[in-house]
Amino acid sequence: MHPKLVKFATIFQALASQDDLLAQLSDLPHFQDRITLAEKKLKHLSSGSSRIIYQLPNGNVLKLAKNKKGLAQNKIEADPGMASPFINATIDSDPEGIWKISPFREKITEKEFQELTDINFKDFGDALRYALKSFSGNKEQSKPTNYEQIEKTSIFQEITKIAKKFKVLPGDLARISSLGKADDHPIYIDMGLTREIYDTYYDDASSSQS
Repeated sequence: MHPKLVKFATIFQALASQDDLLAQLSDLPHFQDRITLAEKKLKHLSSGSSRIIYQLPNGNVLKLAKNKKGLAQNKIEADPGMASPFINATIDSDPEGIWKISPFREKITEKEFQELTDINFKDFGDALRYALKSFSGNKEQSKPTNYEQIEKTSIFQEITKIAKKFKVLPGDLARISSLGKADDHPIYIDMGLTREIYDTYYDDASSSQS
């Protein structure tokens, strides 16, 4: 067989296998059954309180819900209103939020954030907390001294606009672990924790609302 045909056949087989796995994950009725299957078939990258991140054979990442919080967060991140150059795209998703697929992004450091934006990340986080204080529970958040400078940047304007629309709590937004890099600019890879989801599923007041 011609090498190009072999390559196309391999790609087709991988895509068919991936689609079959996604269908199985959607059909399984219990969280633990889905996790068990994913652990057998995929590379485990990381895990949080609500979702597990796996790498797919094509290099993209799959966020698998491990509880109802994860279902809700996957649905929010897959909402078309979340589309932005500064938010990691959703390539495909289960309608019930069981899983969602996004491009893999290398995480960045605070130093890299500043190199890409000319903004100190701590100052950026403080500005986000101030801009979103009306629904975050931090109404006494003081205005940062360089707020006027930060609010003129495209990433700040875009993220605050979407965060206000969905009431995304600023706690996760102000953590560098929530960001990666794409096309030489920072990009959020975690936008799932909204005011409604926090109030519905999170009882621990120490969670991401500060």
